[in-house]
Amino acid sequence: MATTMPTVPRQGQRKKGGLRRRIGRFGKQMATSVFGEDRFLQARAARHLRRRRRLGLGILLVHTMGKVGSTTISASLRARGIRQSTMTFQPHFLSDEGRAFAERLSMEGVGGWDRLVRKERNGFLRNRLLARELTRMRAAGERVKVITMVRDPVATNLSGLFHNHIWWPAELKAGCAEPTADCLAALRRHFLDHYPHDVPDTWFDMELRTLYDVDVYGQPFDAARGYAIYHSAFADVLLLKLEKLNECAAEAFQAFMGLDDFQLVESNVAEDKSYAALYKAFRREMSLPAGYLDAMYSTRFATHFYAAGELAAFRRKWLANAAR
Repeated sequence: MATTMPTVPRQGQRKKGGLRRRIGRFGKQMATSVFGEDRFLQARAARHLRRRRRLGLGILLVHTMGKVGSTTISASLRARGIRQSTMTFQPHFLSDEGRAFAERLSMEGVGGWDRLVRKERNGFLRNRLLARELTRMRAAGERVKVITMVRDPVATNLSGLFHNHIWWPAELKAGCAEPTADCLAALRRHFLDHYPHDVPDTWFDMELRTLYDVDVYGQPFDAARGYAIYHSAFADVLLLKLEKLNECAAEAFQAFMGLDDFQLVESNVAEDKSYAALYKAFRREMSLPAGYLDAMYSTRFATHFYAAGELAAFRRKWLANAAR
């Protein structure tokens, strides 16, 4: 049997590719210095959206609240080659109210717009343009596909607390160089007193209902099945429950996108983060007040997407350390 050897790029080809990258970096630096970084980032995002229309690519939004597993879905779609025919985006807040909320929270967390990291500013600027693109698409009679997700709301909030550790007060950061008992107790107080706990219960009205005319509470949700598909005049929406994702993903993506044998690619897990040891220690050693859990698990969000047995199991998990 003939064997085909892999093609090895010649030295000249490597030099040419390296030269193109250096020219590209120089051009980016020049544009940034002339126009300002924010204007450059916004112009680049606008060019990206124009390219989609020029090439006739579809648009798919993995539009979720934070820390519910959206990065795993995006990575799985990329592994499947979705970008050959569809341009994908992974926003958390696109509505006017949602963007204002997210930008204000981030700026308060770090001390102003100029102190946001480049990636975060880029995301906010892109989302402003993406919101305008949705308005244009709706007016033009185009349709959009959306994937969204739900997760145990207490787990969602705790994961968000640690993901945004850069926002912690300086004294909390200083006291949590190691996961001591005092550190974990201080983190618990900070979480209960300062975290925006109502986001899971308000997000769907703020984002999906406002932007896509989809009311996820308007029809029953099969908690055991783990997913549902909704349609409006503007959008087709797939909602997935993170706790059922391994069981329902293949069926859900076949029904929603016609993808056979869909495989999940795990991504962005907390164990890979710089705060992993602290996060594990908190979950292992700290309990949450029964009153807080009662409030979170009696919300419209919790009772709509989760069966009573699931909520009871969540509650036991977060109370477990109190019984030791």
